[in-house]
Amino acid sequence: MPPKVFSLAVCTVFCVAQGALAQASVGAWLADPLDTESGMSASPAQAWTAPRRLPGVPKPQTLPAAEQGQVWTLPQLTAYALAHNPQTAAAWDGLRAQAAGLGIAESAWLPSLTLNTGFSRRQAVSTIGFTVPARNSANPNLTLSYTLWDFGLRAAKVDAARAQEWVAGFTQNQSIQAVAFSVAQAYYQLLGNQSLLLADEKTVAENRKNLEAAEVLHRAGQATIGALYQARAAMAQAQSTLAAQRQTVRSSEGLLASTLNLGPQTSLRIASLKLGQKPPQLHSAAETLMQAALAANPALQQARAQVAVAQANVRSAEASGLPSLGVSSSYGYAFQNGYLPGDTWTVGFTLTVPLFTGFNTHYQIRQTQALRDQAQSNLAASRSSTEATVWQDFHNFQGAVAAYPGAQSGLENARKALEVVQAQYRVGQATIQDVLLAESTLAQARYTLIQNLVNSYVALAQLSQAVGMPLGENTP
Repeated sequence: MPPKVFSLAVCTVFCVAQGALAQASVGAWLADPLDTESGMSASPAQAWTAPRRLPGVPKPQTLPAAEQGQVWTLPQLTAYALAHNPQTAAAWDGLRAQAAGLGIAESAWLPSLTLNTGFSRRQAVSTIGFTVPARNSANPNLTLSYTLWDFGLRAAKVDAARAQEWVAGFTQNQSIQAVAFSVAQAYYQLLGNQSLLLADEKTVAENRKNLEAAEVLHRAGQATIGALYQARAAMAQAQSTLAAQRQTVRSSEGLLASTLNLGPQTSLRIASLKLGQKPPQLHSAAETLMQAALAANPALQQARAQVAVAQANVRSAEASGLPSLGVSSSYGYAFQNGYLPGDTWTVGFTLTVPLFTGFNTHYQIRQTQALRDQAQSNLAASRSSTEATVWQDFHNFQGAVAAYPGAQSGLENARKALEVVQAQYRVGQATIQDVLLAESTLAQARYTLIQNLVNSYVALAQLSQAVGMPLGENTP
């Protein structure tokens, strides 16, 4: 191929390639002219990288130095959580927003006053071709308008906004009760786990005594090597259980701290659970508590407020299709160079009669009526759910209380049985299996009593949340 022909071919290929690339670039630009896909990952298999402009994550609070060593009670923990938990803060901010929404709705009863001022400089040409001198002008204008009559539209919107504020208020009450219950649940869980830790420490101490007794008897030739191994195995199992329970306590401490919006590493000191005390008492009947819940349960009251919102929205939709009468007045003053200033004013009434809106108002009314019926159905369901929850929580609490005497009696008898078997083992009248079985029975009796006592307090706290008010004794 001659050199000139080769050069021409190369140039042709290069130009075609450049044109194709340019066409591809133009096509890509037309597909995404604002470059919105620049932040996407390269492929579906590649993780997306979040932008760095996100708001920062708030840090957990820390306890002041004066409060780090104190022994906390449940009321103190609850008060601290309600003041610092972000859930209650968010609910309160929502209530503030709805209160402002009520102000927005009520502002419709006041007149509106608007000031408009226009400044302009104009250059024009006459019809015969002469240039007209540039002219500066200013025209401030003050306008007052007010709705005289709207067939209840403003009143309905105010009622809806006020009912929305009720909804937000009962939402805040639910948040308060939810936080209080979460604190109580975490508190009793920590209390129970700490008691189980003490029980495991007693079990380890008792197994150590059993092991020492087995070693003494083995050296004296009164116990077999198998009995010694069994005592060692029981001791190792008790130590393993104790080590695991220590971590469970640390986990419960972190959970309680998180309900207070504190870091999970925060250590909170609480009083220990006394196994000799009686479970909380409640003297109200289930029917009485269900009646109290109808007036106090915040979720049920929120459902009632939602019905009020829906009813007001129906009236608002109906009034939006009716005529409205308004009055307006304006006053202006014009300044132009080369001319004398002058004022302008208007006063008039405006009658607005919706004749046809493409059935928009018709369907708005139908929609709000359906939402009203839905809110009423939700209210009925909320009442049924509230009564059922109170009934179940009441009997769960009564069951925990009824089981306590048996659990306490079982612990006392298991303790006496172990003492008898240990004494018999020392004189050779019982085997190591008898001792270990009695020890296991005592450990299980401790666990049962602790769980029963903690469950009674948790059940009472849950019943209080279902009713919507504090009940009985909430602290051990």
